[in-house]
Amino acid sequence: MMNMSEFELEGLIMDGRGGNNDARYVLGKLMCEGVSEKVKKNENKGLNWLKEAVKRNHLAALEYKTYWDIRFDRAPQLDKIVESLEKVVAGNKSARACNTLAELNHASASGATAQMSQEH
Repeated sequence: MMNMSEFELEGLIMDGRGGNNDARYVLGKLMCEGVSEKVKKNENKGLNWLKEAVKRNHLAALEYKTYWDIRFDRAPQLDKIVESLEKVVAGNKSARACNTLAELNHASASGATAQMSQEH
């Protein structure tokens, strides 16, 4: 699917014979990254395709969208990010998501420790 054109991927999405969530994910990812000669870069449209795949419980789209939010969201919602990462870990045992959860936990624990020591 990564070598398909935007038109071909949209055709799969509209076809409805299955695989269309994979097509939503691939099309969204390609549009966000702008790495394909066959799919024009369009972050807003790409994020919308990813959101549609996430609504349909596509775990790869959820993981990609979560990391997109971590990197590019101006006001990332930590609770939502943690919830999404936990869902990805439970669904497909993603080592990356598990490591990110551990790092977030470590960072929040370090922040609490630092805050407690400043108060005393």
